[in-house]
Amino acid sequence: MRRKIVLRIAILAIGALLVLPVYAFIYNQGTHQVSQTIVNIFNGVEIVQVTGSVPNEMDRRQLGFFGGVFWNPTDSVYQITRIAFDASSANRQVFSGISQGSGVSYPTSGWSLSGSRMVYLTTSINVQPHSVQEFYLKIRGNSIGATFQIDVRVTANGTVYHEPYQTRQSSRDVPFSVLWLGTGPSPQFSTSAAKGQEKTFYVSLHEDSGIASIRANGILTIQLPSEFTNIQDIGGTGWGPATIAGNVIEVGNTLSVRESYLTYAFKATAPNYEGLYFCNASFSGTPNEHPIANFSVLVTEGV
Repeated sequence: MRRKIVLRIAILAIGALLVLPVYAFIYNQGTHQVSQTIVNIFNGVEIVQVTGSVPNEMDRRQLGFFGGVFWNPTDSVYQITRIAFDASSANRQVFSGISQGSGVSYPTSGWSLSGSRMVYLTTSINVQPHSVQEFYLKIRGNSIGATFQIDVRVTANGTVYHEPYQTRQSSRDVPFSVLWLGTGPSPQFSTSAAKGQEKTFYVSLHEDSGIASIRANGILTIQLPSEFTNIQDIGGTGWGPATIAGNVIEVGNTLSVRESYLTYAFKATAPNYEGLYFCNASFSGTPNEHPIANFSVLVTEGV
């Protein structure tokens, strides 16, 4: 009997030696896993989509920038296979040429004009999760007086995403007006910001024909997502004092602009969550300048 008791105690002791390290390992492993777990919380845009920046109005037979952004807020990679600026709804011949190359288009080559109502690019561009792809090109008008739609179209993972924008083309000399981000002569339609941090943003009003001026006393309107806070007017050469109501900025241009650009600056604090955020900009000039642009702001852990 005593032998059985001793044997049982020995077995329990050996079992404890075996079990305790396993429990310790599991505990340590669990602690390690918890310490390494990163929970990403994303806000902002939640669906795959395309947006554009389309001139309005367009000078006759002059080149001007058209741009767009493909948005991928998902956890998957999207492959773009085709990009197009489609004016097939126009009942007139509205395009007469394109210009491409470094600083003039992105991608820098491969764009084609099909007939007089379609400009397209067959390509292969991978858009990583929670990122965007911007693109742009110079397109020439065709001396036609017409109001029509430009459909910005992107084919990605076999699906066509598109967004229509209205433009007006003149049969006489008028400005070629367009909006974009940044301070340089080449267009930009996306930018980034660190979450929870203050950032200075720049929006430029560009006259691209060199034939006619965008006059003074127009109004630039910028609408930021509600998640952005502490919006402050900075201004810039050619801009008056801004009015800020909630997340909407309105500011007038005090100078005319021709074959150049006026850049307006403001500050805002980015949201505390990562994601892709949608920013609207529009300009209302006289008599017919009404460009519209949709920009993306990528909020990240740090930039």
